Amino acid sequence: MATIYVDSNAGTPPHDGADWAGAYLTLADCETAEAPYAVDQEIWLASDHAETTASGLVFAFANGTDAQPIRLLSVNSGTDEFASGAHITATGSASDIVISTGASVWFGVKFTAPDNFLAGTVSTSHKFFSCITDIGDVPFGGIAGFIILECHDCTLESADAIVASIVVDNQGIYLFRNCTITMGSANSGEPVVDFSSGDSNITIVFEDCDFSGCTADMHLVTFDAAAVMNQVTFRRCKLPSSYQITTTIPRGNTIRVESCSGGTDTVPFLGITNWTDEFGVTQATTTQKRTGGASDGDQTFSWEMNPNVNVSFYSPLESPPITYWATPGAQTVTIHIANDVDLDTDECWMVVEHPDVATPANPDHIVLSNTKPNPLVTGNAIARDAGSTWDGAGTGTDGSTGQQKLVSSSFNPTEAGPVIIRVYLAKDDTMYVDPQPVIA
Repeated sequence: MATIYVDSNAGTPPHDGADWAGAYLTLADCETAEAPYAVDQEIWLASDHAETTASGLVFAFANGTDAQPIRLLSVNSGTDEFASGAHITATGSASDIVISTGASVWFGVKFTAPDNFLAGTVSTSHKFFSCITDIGDVPFGGIAGFIILECHDCTLESADAIVASIVVDNQGIYLFRNCTITMGSANSGEPVVDFSSGDSNITIVFEDCDFSGCTADMHLVTFDAAAVMNQVTFRRCKLPSSYQITTTIPRGNTIRVESCSGGTDTVPFLGITNWTDEFGVTQATTTQKRTGGASDGDQTFSWEMNPNVNVSFYSPLESPPITYWATPGAQTVTIHIANDVDLDTDECWMVVEHPDVATPANPDHIVLSNTKPNPLVTGNAIARDAGSTWDGAGTGTDGSTGQQKLVSSSFNPTEAGPVIIRVYLAKDDTMYVDPQPVIA
């Protein structure tokens, strides 16, 4: 399939996009003449291409599919090699640039608009590599309908740093990897991500992204009360120095901050930085810790499980999973916990999942619920832990009150595989968990 060329510096009519000399002068001209593009069409924009349109712009890729997207590349017109730099600008009051319909992949293109940069209508897929958005309001957002959107090695900026945030709509999957993201201003209340009323079933992942240029006290996520079943993950990101997780979190929503640094941290904490949902917060702490307990290789830590008034026996706060690799053979798992007071089995328990192909009723695995009574049985005191030493306030008395251990019944994996442990807290009281399992 013939490549289509776009170059604002092309000087040889007719501008039919057949080669660099006769390239379309703007992508907007190309859109008018060529759309709907053929499946798997490739469009080259000169790396020194610069087009400006005094209105909003909409680019549609109806025939693009996930397997065969329409491809748009910034290319050096002299060497035909990839080179970032092609620039598309919309001007005029409240003008947007919209990437719409179908599927597309963009490489090395810069987008500038006074208002929003929006990507996606229902059932669309758009990916951006080494691109730049210089946007007045929303530096990246989705239009209504299920979409898949990815940004890799991109720079997302807001020219108006007071009002910017990433806004999502309805259902979708969003991935931002190794991006630099700058938006917001001090006390503006604008988050990195903003969920509106009715937003549901949206998954957003930021991996290895740099937010350090954002306002120091920025909220990571805000939710409308009617936004449900959404999950945002920040993984190995550099965050502002005094960032806030969220203001409120409605039912079914989850925020996960994992292995992130804040402000001037040079060595990010490895592991769970903060998991937040409607039942409370689980976060790492290096103040409360068990001697010989979990370590990220630099510092010993525990998980602080801090539930809220929503928790109950039926709706407990669930810890992140604790995983280790098991080989066949009888074994038990112990997880050590600490609290100001002793907890009962109906207030705290763990569930252990391990591989077992020998159990006919469960050919793939068996789940063991440890010490949790059935709903009509009064809980009993969890066994105390006489062999551990804890540091920090709120961890009870060594070998006595508040220091306990959750011990599984014996199990015998019949094949090697992962054992997954989850701790549950059903009492509105802070508890510390050593996520280093002890196997015997």
